Amino acid sequence: MAKKPAAGAPAWMATFADLMSLLLVLFVLLLTFAEMDVVKYKAIAGSVKAAFGFAKDDQLAGVIEMDGSLLGKAIKNPSPDTPRVITELPPVQTPQVDIEKNDTGQERAEKLENTIETVLQRMGLTEEIGIERKGDEVVVRFPDDIAFPSGSSQINEEFGAILDRVLPVINQTDGTVIVAGHTDNIPLSPSSRFQSNWDLSASRATSVLHWMINENHMDPNRLILQGFGDSRPIADNGTPEGRAKNRRVELTIILEDQQGGAKPGTGGSGSSTPAGPSGSGSTPGQQGSTATPQEDSGRVGTGFIRQSRP
Repeated sequence: MAKKPAAGAPAWMATFADLMSLLLVLFVLLLTFAEMDVVKYKAIAGSVKAAFGFAKDDQLAGVIEMDGSLLGKAIKNPSPDTPRVITELPPVQTPQVDIEKNDTGQERAEKLENTIETVLQRMGLTEEIGIERKGDEVVVRFPDDIAFPSGSSQINEEFGAILDRVLPVINQTDGTVIVAGHTDNIPLSPSSRFQSNWDLSASRATSVLHWMINENHMDPNRLILQGFGDSRPIADNGTPEGRAKNRRVELTIILEDQQGGAKPGTGGSGSSTPAGPSGSGSTPGQQGSTATPQEDSGRVGTGFIRQSRP
């Protein structure tokens, strides 16, 4: 006669249950101590969907904020067996610059200034980024502490996100854009890859210009590059605060009147040939040598730029 099995669960079940409980606790602890990576999580979720036949393009709807910076990350050019997963900054509605055909240069500059201020207010950067208008010019100042790492000309991701919101507004206008780099008067260390502050300022301005062309598709024909080093301070270089203000990149947008130049009598582009000593006009050999920059421009070099442009 066969032996009757003992009542209840087999003895090995107790050992198996203990093992499963320990594994569950282990994975819970691993999940607790782990740092959640949203991009990897979405990639894994996409792989699971693909395994069950639900693969499709997926896009996060939120903003990933990390250490105070807005970061847009994307998995581009996926392999054929990997679902395309995109995580990026959500699309931003770019405010329109309400410019009319009969607006003067100053009126167009005022409208551009107000629109850029609106964008900066939405980002909460009105205190960090300076903006001012001088006649028909709008100057936007980006301090280097949010634009570049110390001693480097590589654009920060945060600065790139800011440019991607400001430049579409500027791109609605047709004025000349001057990209100028500035530094303080502290000499660079001997180990720096830049020869001088002039080299650093020009390299930073070049990085911004490349971003404008490559990332925002601005017309290169309207861009001018300048590197001033420490020769154009806006504050006292004798204090740390003043030096911080002097380390900057400026975008100057010149919005001349639609008639094609400066106002009559200012000597700008489109004006008549300047008079010679006798008042009857210069000779062909002197033509262009007696031209003077615009007197109503408060920025060094701007009159020369206006005079030189066709």
